[in-house]
Amino acid sequence: MDYAASLEYLHALGWELRAGAKFELRQVAALLAELGDPQQAFAAVHVAGTNGKGSVAALLAAALQAAGYRTGLYTSPHLQRPTERIRIAGKEIAPAEFAAAMTAAAAATERLLARGTLPHPPSFFETLTAAGFWALRAAAVQLALVEVGMGGRLDATNVLQPVAAAITPVGLDHEKYLGATLAAIASEKAGILKPGLAAVSSPQAPEVAAVLAARAQAARARLLPPAEMLGDPVMDAEGRFSFRARYRGEAVRLRPGLRGRHQVENALTALRVLEVLSAGGWPVAADAAAAGFAHVAWPGRLEKLAAHPEVYVDGAHNPAAARALAAFLEEIGWRPVLVFGAMRDKASGEIAEILLPRARAVVLTAPGHPRALSPSALAAQFGAAEQVETAADLPRALARARALATDGAPVLVTGSLYLVGEARELLAGDSAGAGEIAPSAGGEWER
Repeated sequence: MDYAASLEYLHALGWELRAGAKFELRQVAALLAELGDPQQAFAAVHVAGTNGKGSVAALLAAALQAAGYRTGLYTSPHLQRPTERIRIAGKEIAPAEFAAAMTAAAAATERLLARGTLPHPPSFFETLTAAGFWALRAAAVQLALVEVGMGGRLDATNVLQPVAAAITPVGLDHEKYLGATLAAIASEKAGILKPGLAAVSSPQAPEVAAVLAARAQAARARLLPPAEMLGDPVMDAEGRFSFRARYRGEAVRLRPGLRGRHQVENALTALRVLEVLSAGGWPVAADAAAAGFAHVAWPGRLEKLAAHPEVYVDGAHNPAAARALAAFLEEIGWRPVLVFGAMRDKASGEIAEILLPRARAVVLTAPGHPRALSPSALAAQFGAAEQVETAADLPRALARARALATDGAPVLVTGSLYLVGEARELLAGDSAGAGEIAPSAGGEWER
């Protein structure tokens, strides 16, 4: 298959979880076995959580690359194109390499179906995960940072036998699949814990911390706190923080390249994982950790896309992420014009209550996706506030938001990651997404 054909193949797989199916590891394990178990060819760090797991994985990849290791990064969802999910030595995989991985996964699937080993093709995410691991092996990575897609216990990535793990803050999201309480969701996230594994947990709500501690004990895993911060962090005019932390018995000064106080927490979690790796035969010097953190970039997380007026994007698609965004806006003193859109299954009403008081004005719109909530339905959730308007699509919403952004106020596009991806496509002029897989093709619970 060429790249276009590989996208069509993914499209044909349909929804993330087909009717009557259930989450399990049997299918992806069989597919990986048919591919020669590529996940066994490299060491891995497994990262679960509700918010921040992509940032932690990106911080780790940047630090390990600065230390001289050949790294792989497997994350989800993508914002514009599925090649974003697989990065080798800091660079997005090329379309031809992606097509080669998908060709291998598709051929293995056909063999399994022909033998009757599998009753139906693996799902969108299972297939991408197998292809991703195949690509990481083909690229001869030494150490891969692998983000859980959803949950942990039955996530396709949980076939790994990692050398370290992290669990970032756990909140309410994907309740349809993971459970309606923090404790239930935490139990699913804790499913990545394995005997002898050292896992670093970010600060958690008490009920989450209790579940993680109990599950770690039952699994005979070690649950560790983040690195210790020394003194208070200092924010610059761009919203980035510098601070000192204890690392391998010494003080190190860090300035992560990602905006927001919540990225301090993510950096401390990543720093402690680097200590675990260093003790386990993957040493990372303090200067490499600092250099990697300083140069890390992660699309769609308080990312600046334009100036005059400044336009930022942030994927605050659940209440916990919205609270982190609101805290950032309050701390930096911004009252932006919000461009907001959401999917129908998201807690958009709660997100509205969190973000509306921080906004100068709001333009409600919908990403180009059949599962998007209409602007009029969103307006009902945002209430009858004078500063709330609607626009049929993102180009019109951005035009109106820019007109409202007077006196230097920034524009902030937030809510669904589909909307963030559209904004990046529109504002960055990125043509690499041409021929992109249709939004309805799968992975919808990810956004």
